[in-house]
Amino acid sequence: MGATGQLGFAVVSLLRKRGEEVTALVRPRTDPVAVRATGARVVPGDLRDRGSLRSICEGVQTVVATANTIVPRPGERPNVAPIAEGYAEVGHATRAAGVQRFLFVSVPREFMGRGSLQFDAKGQVEAALAADGPPLTIARSSLFIQVWLPHLGSRLPLRGSEQATLERGYWLTRLAGATTQRSLERFGVALLPGDGSARHTFISIDDVAGALVGAATAGAAPGAELRLGGPAALSWLEVTDLYGRVLDRHVRTFRQPTALFRTLSAALKKLSPAASDLLAMEAIVATVDVAYPPDDVRRLLGRDPTSVEAFLRQRLALA
Repeated sequence: MGATGQLGFAVVSLLRKRGEEVTALVRPRTDPVAVRATGARVVPGDLRDRGSLRSICEGVQTVVATANTIVPRPGERPNVAPIAEGYAEVGHATRAAGVQRFLFVSVPREFMGRGSLQFDAKGQVEAALAADGPPLTIARSSLFIQVWLPHLGSRLPLRGSEQATLERGYWLTRLAGATTQRSLERFGVALLPGDGSARHTFISIDDVAGALVGAATAGAAPGAELRLGGPAALSWLEVTDLYGRVLDRHVRTFRQPTALFRTLSAALKKLSPAASDLLAMEAIVATVDVAYPPDDVRRLLGRDPTSVEAFLRQRLALA
């Protein structure tokens, strides 16, 4: 579920490379060509259409669920209630079908209850799946490098990305991609969320996908809670310093007040609920620390997760 998104597609690709049989749920209006090219069996279905979900579990042993609307596609409304209801239907259907393991990708509990509908919806889905679903494993991830580092003003983390979340064509990501996400490389200016002091164990989507594949195939007992973090807790300011080292240039910082994020979020609530919620998330990640240790990722991958500096150097080499 969520096979055409950046994380979901990476999971499907890795499973197919391992020779696993994969059934990918793809919304009818979404282009399935890339997913089908991996050799996965594509099944049309939509979490907003409960009737389309009842036959997807035939012959399935494990479900990996990454679908969300945190960054919506063009023309898509980020309505969280139908998504939560759809997940509840999937949980019921998979339990009835005898599915042995359900892996749900969620967010840190620290992010919930702080003003983001999307973050809070993750908690609602967890509760629904726990109440009427198969044995559940929740994978909580720290911030994705490819999704959150571009907010500092850099497109570097997006180089080489497949099915990139920030390339979906949603108006706010298009605007940011043409303006604020280029300030660091063009002008040497990093746009800090808040005062830049919040610390996160930033992690590559590829490492999260690898950990999920490890958990899905053997590495996590049903009922476990995985905490997926990178090798080191870094503040936004420290990440900015890493950019300066990797790009070999002096980087100046511009601090974006969290009050501004919250004000803009409130102003856009009716005009663009998706933009409003994304700004609410910006305020949260600017002020709330989440420093998950790398232990679960290391165990599931069989290696250390990729550091932010190593990731940026890898992407720089792709130029």
